[in-house]
Amino acid sequence: MGAALRSGFRTAFRTRSAVWVLLLVNLGVAALAALPIYRGILGSTGSSLMGQTIARAFPRDWLVDFSINSPGSLDRYAGVITLLGLLTIPINSILAAGVIGRFRAPASTFSLREFYRDTTVYAWRFLRLMAIGLVCYWLWFLAVNQGLGGFVRWVTRDWLDDRPVFWMRLGVDLLLLVGLVFVNLVMDFARVKLVLDDGSSAVEAFLASLGFSLGRFWKAVSVYAIPSLCGVALLGVYRLLVPWPLISRYLAELHAPRWHEPLTLALLFLGQQLVTFGRYWFRVATWASEWSFFSGPR
Repeated sequence: MGAALRSGFRTAFRTRSAVWVLLLVNLGVAALAALPIYRGILGSTGSSLMGQTIARAFPRDWLVDFSINSPGSLDRYAGVITLLGLLTIPINSILAAGVIGRFRAPASTFSLREFYRDTTVYAWRFLRLMAIGLVCYWLWFLAVNQGLGGFVRWVTRDWLDDRPVFWMRLGVDLLLLVGLVFVNLVMDFARVKLVLDDGSSAVEAFLASLGFSLGRFWKAVSVYAIPSLCGVALLGVYRLLVPWPLISRYLAELHAPRWHEPLTLALLFLGQQLVTFGRYWFRVATWASEWSFFSGPR
């Protein structure tokens, strides 16, 4: 397990060019999702002082007025964001094929042609695997949240003490989360097997990954969880270290130079994208560690 993690982090460092592909593609999709919102806010505020106010802090009063003066706009924006959010699922499934394909020769020079070749070769199998995973997510959610959760709500409907009700419902939620994480773990190893064993089908890869994950449960969980938790920790460090009150006060200064506001926002955006890049890097490190662990001695 330790050797797999060390190899995974080394491989992720060598294949960091592929991380840029993940970042830029997802950033492009996010820009498409934000474009109608930006145009709506720009059309509502124009060159007024409200535009500067929104840049410093988001006023709820303006949002209420906007929803009244532009009926249906928020629902349309929500529909666009939901559609593009769903679109990122197959996009990232296909991009994962290009990233994992790099693990065959991580020391070689990165080539967009090779990345594109891997995505096209494995695209349909990765999409079929994505469909299998979505069905598993749905079945687990249905069984735990609707089935077990509904049973707990029915049993505790007349209880007067809220504390045991809270703990029972919290247990259901934790069970739901653990199951979803395990399905994600199985899907990761299935992606690795599809590329490692080129002749495998999506169903074969999923079943083989399920057996592998159950047979080496704790080691498989550790190889999956340690790089993933590093990505979560990076987001937590960002939230703790970025001085949001100081930034808000700095943006609210009336007599500051005109360039300080766009420069502050640009630096903030750059910092956020660096954090996002780091989280994608840890995601690639997770796949690389799983590749090393799955392809190692059985």
